[in-house]
Amino acid sequence: MARIDDYKESFRLAAEQLKNANLHRLAKLSGAKIDLNGAKVELRLPFFGVPHVVEVGEPVDVRREAPESEVPLPEKIVISHYLLHASNKPASGELITFRQIADGHFYFDAFQRRARDPFLATFGHDPELFRTCGEMLGAKSVEAGDVGMVFQVLPRIDIQLVLWQGDDEFPPEASILFDASIQNRLPVEDVAVVSGMLVYRLMGLARNQQT
Repeated sequence: MARIDDYKESFRLAAEQLKNANLHRLAKLSGAKIDLNGAKVELRLPFFGVPHVVEVGEPVDVRREAPESEVPLPEKIVISHYLLHASNKPASGELITFRQIADGHFYFDAFQRRARDPFLATFGHDPELFRTCGEMLGAKSVEAGDVGMVFQVLPRIDIQLVLWQGDDEFPPEASILFDASIQNRLPVEDVAVVSGMLVYRLMGLARNQQT
């Protein structure tokens, strides 16, 4: 697990890159909206359906739009990296696993522990709970497995979760899939991180439903 100092340094580097970037170009490529606010440039985009603002000035910061609130450092990093890697390449329509992402095999074990395993442990025997929680996050159903849902994480990034329910003979199974274009939109480490963020949001909703 990354230390807080590592997160701070990663965001500092991303902030410096944003200061020197063509923000109008990044907004166009990323699907963000751009506004001028005094000495700051503000890029607005949804993250898990929640409006966020990236303020590029001195300093650079990322906050939720309404109600205005602090954003955890890992989320600031993912959003900043998404802007910096903005690409005009369209979605490919080809779904791939994390292991198929370039260098994904280096992070595969961590990805399984962070995202796939807790997803399976929470929903493997209750696909309807997964469907309910997915709909609460704005996901769309797809015909895959017993329950398949697509989540829009950022304007150009979707994640598809597919669940096969376990029974007396077979254990439950799950897949986490991405459009192949994600390789051009986020570093592989961030793909693992944002997948975990999605799963833990779903797990939080599941706990609320069960209580």
